[in-house]
Amino acid sequence: MFFEKQVDLRSRDAMVSFLAEHYRYNTMNSWNGATSYAHCIKIGRLGLKAAQVDRAYEMLETDFWDEIQLPIDTFTMEFAGRYTIGTNGRSGGYLVLYNSVHELTGHQSHCRSCGQRNFKRVHETDLSTPRGIIEANVFRNGGCWVDAVYLDEPTIKEVDLADDKKLSFIRAAKIACKDETIGNKCGRCHAEGENGRVNYTVMPSRLSVYPGKSIDQREDFVEWSMGELRNRVKLVQAFDRACDEIRSAFIDLVDHCEVVDEVVMVPQHRKVINCTISA
Repeated sequence: MFFEKQVDLRSRDAMVSFLAEHYRYNTMNSWNGATSYAHCIKIGRLGLKAAQVDRAYEMLETDFWDEIQLPIDTFTMEFAGRYTIGTNGRSGGYLVLYNSVHELTGHQSHCRSCGQRNFKRVHETDLSTPRGIIEANVFRNGGCWVDAVYLDEPTIKEVDLADDKKLSFIRAAKIACKDETIGNKCGRCHAEGENGRVNYTVMPSRLSVYPGKSIDQREDFVEWSMGELRNRVKLVQAFDRACDEIRSAFIDLVDHCEVVDEVVMVPQHRKVINCTISA
């Protein structure tokens, strides 16, 4: 263990001391004044051997976080998205415990071919049925006509149903067409049918982080029960443990990987003269 510390969960004094004395850092900017539990992960504070230091500085010039993100994702999942870990400081030299929450993105369907998301659901109906014929007519113009106009539509007139039944389908379709589409054609790749859009069974969400919110800043814990203290200590210990795992993953990169130069060709558009056009 490098950051993680053992705490006697039977002792109020031990738990309060652990929380009160834990290293803290800004959750946003220093002027914001909000702080949370943190650890310094600058190269000189990671306990590296002399032979590892130069390689570690080279690693900072790459997108190394993509390789060591797993401990953060695991920690966030463990606490159901209520807490996460982020970097702060001018050079990202601090790991900070943040408040967070999973929020629905609002997307209702996605394309099975290209993955494009859509904010509208695919309306599930059989267009060959009386109801489907009526719904298709309503969806076609966004349900903006009054009910009587739809009843006079030739295709709806031909449907063998009583007017009151037709009206119930028309009114339901006028509501549905605000959030749904007839057909599942993708707006990006134009795939449809078995390859087109399909409704989500589980609504997608994204993790929103609240960097401006402090955690236990200036808290004296006097009024906290033993259960509340234990839960908070376990949270902070889990944070410390995740920081240890991040540090270990970074050191593993330093020990087993090397930074190499790679030439990347970037396409560039420019104006040139074309003299093949006839007068």
